[in-house]
Amino acid sequence: MSVILTGCSAVKLGYNKLPEIASWWLDNYIDFSDTQGPQVKAALQKLQTWHRKEELPAIAELLVQAQTLAPQNITPEQACKIWEGAQVRIESFIQESSRLAAPVVSQLSAKQLKHLEKEWASRNEDWKKQWLQGTPDSRIKKRVDLAAERFNSFYGDLNLEQRQVLKQQFLQSTWTPEASYQLRLKRQQEQLIALQAMSSEITKPAMSIVQVEKSLQSLILQSVRPKDAGDLSKQLQLEQQACQNLAQLHNTMSPAQRLKAQRKLKDYETDVRELMKI
Repeated sequence: MSVILTGCSAVKLGYNKLPEIASWWLDNYIDFSDTQGPQVKAALQKLQTWHRKEELPAIAELLVQAQTLAPQNITPEQACKIWEGAQVRIESFIQESSRLAAPVVSQLSAKQLKHLEKEWASRNEDWKKQWLQGTPDSRIKKRVDLAAERFNSFYGDLNLEQRQVLKQQFLQSTWTPEASYQLRLKRQQEQLIALQAMSSEITKPAMSIVQVEKSLQSLILQSVRPKDAGDLSKQLQLEQQACQNLAQLHNTMSPAQRLKAQRKLKDYETDVRELMKI
């Protein structure tokens, strides 16, 4: 995030290229037709314009709130309050993106959904190699190393005690790669069935665009708020545990580490406010 390229941070550079990047990423999954491709790019441009105007100001305020917390010890409740604010923004994004995506989603063919299945299968194999291979100890070490790398870029290098806190948190976590993989497969199957129902080629009579929009919104929201009571309970438990873990780790940070985090948050805020002007 802190890489500087020709006067623009990676945050700004990446944000401005998001429609292009997202279009390429989605095409890998769906393999858009010559007609759909331009529609997708136009929808992503509209989504970015909306996001810049409607969401960036709220994100900037969230970053201000986080900055006020950075120099002091925090509670799990304070960490969760920031997350709750972020989740409101996520849900707002889902609502708008569903509206813009509905016309293209309604055009998806059986062949394209089969392509999606194959892409999922390929990426599932990559996921298993990443998270399900090795001994339990090696898996924990990998999770600690990845988390430490992220926190290092935010707070500065973690010391041995802080890395040990991370390790203990992962050992006590309710998250397991086995359960996560099964949930991943379950969600993909649910998404495939839902997308088939939205396809005008597969389902007759076809859904209206308004129906597709509502169905798509409900489908995407399930990724953050599952409908299944058991899955929802596990999701909420993981979120609560994440808040507790973040508060615990943050409270081990030195004044210098907290200052670096505060400055990093300020840099993000500055980037966001600059993007609002474009």
